[in-house]
Amino acid sequence: MSDSPVITRRTGPDFPRRVLLVGWDAADWQMIHPLVDQGLMPSLAGLMQRGSWGNLATTRPILSPILWNTIATGKRADQHGVLGFTEPEPDGPGVRPTASTSRRCKALWNILTQAGLRSHVVGWYASHPAEPIRGTMVSNQFEQCIAQDGSVRPVPAGSVHPADRVEELAEFRVHPGELGPEAILPFVPEAASVVARTGHRLDKVRHMLAQTATIHAVATHLISRDDWDFAAVYYEGIDRFGHEFMEFHPPRMPQVSQEDFQAYRHCMTGIYRFHDMLLDTLRQLAGPDTAVIVMSDHGYFNDHRRPDPATAGPVEWHRPLGMLAAAGQGIRTGGKLYGAGILDVTPTVLNLLGLPAARDMAGRVLAEAIQLDERPRIDSWELEPGDCGMHPPEYRVDPAEAQATLQQLIDLGYIQAPGPDQEKTRRDTLAGNQFQLAHSCADAGQYAKALELVESLDPSVRDACSGQLLMASCLLGL
Repeated sequence: MSDSPVITRRTGPDFPRRVLLVGWDAADWQMIHPLVDQGLMPSLAGLMQRGSWGNLATTRPILSPILWNTIATGKRADQHGVLGFTEPEPDGPGVRPTASTSRRCKALWNILTQAGLRSHVVGWYASHPAEPIRGTMVSNQFEQCIAQDGSVRPVPAGSVHPADRVEELAEFRVHPGELGPEAILPFVPEAASVVARTGHRLDKVRHMLAQTATIHAVATHLISRDDWDFAAVYYEGIDRFGHEFMEFHPPRMPQVSQEDFQAYRHCMTGIYRFHDMLLDTLRQLAGPDTAVIVMSDHGYFNDHRRPDPATAGPVEWHRPLGMLAAAGQGIRTGGKLYGAGILDVTPTVLNLLGLPAARDMAGRVLAEAIQLDERPRIDSWELEPGDCGMHPPEYRVDPAEAQATLQQLIDLGYIQAPGPDQEKTRRDTLAGNQFQLAHSCADAGQYAKALELVESLDPSVRDACSGQLLMASCLLGL
């Protein structure tokens, strides 16, 4: 890989030495503010006091694979190409989890590789197989260490780049069985009595904590031991806890029994406080000359607007306002974000690193949050030549590893289990992804394009209530 950068990086005493981007899936100010006020999230509170913060609007549809790729690229779904949780197999009748090979444009770490900068990326959504970037990438399948029989699985093939770091990083995977009662009690204080109940959820707590701890262990190892210019760490824990336990969060919902409410009422507070502790470690390891950005892709309904847990799908819990807080070198003190959105993250990170954003990125540099003037934009980073660490088009995902990820999505309720008719599953997946693409185009104001996409869909999708509503909103927009 050549050491000569494509575009010269602007540097100086006002610029941070490096940037740390921390993703908290589904983190919401409505949950955070009361905890900050009570002194229960001191690390994030310190970030807010020293830096800038505010709401971060999401894009639609509010689906994590689409959103985290939008955050990483500064582009919407029609440009980056990731359209859902699953996609048709490129050379077979079935479906697979959305892969990093589905992304058609450069992410931040590809741009930085091209510019000669070193990145560490850990757990980012839809980052498997890991890309051959300058630095280290650990994909979102790395943490899957439990086989069906409860034994420890080998590290999934393709989940670590460079591959010679697999053995080193495998030591940092946390098995749920390693977490004793002391790890569970902050979330379920009455775990000793809850464990005797049929159908208790303590094993789910343990599995989700192990996943979060694995991501954190790898991230802290990399950023403390290696030299780097940019690090991106994605934590899924708040979102996964929300899907499992937000219905038990105070005040008690009418559908929730008093017994379940008493057992799990502390889980959501616990997972936010846990993330705050993890943030404190990251911040200390990153050092004072680092700009630290903590943000979410969307929020999560947590009050009287929570949907009925018996009938609502996972996406119906997602609130359209996420959060962002930033502090450190290059970040304003006392800045407040207004009108910020997830499309603004990539242009802002590039500016902090002394590189230009591109005109084909829809977002803006968050000037109210950073002290650095924006440099003139280039036309597109896609037009810049040189090795950027993206996969070649023919790169394949291992079917066995893909099956484990599919099962996780089924367990979370995001997708239905594939039926015996694989060709039908493939058609349904393709239609669903095209509908989500149409939704994304409508969200961007591209109503004619969205309408054309919806009208081309199978009648079972086009004529459904959701299809008719989207068509109506497009016609109204036109």
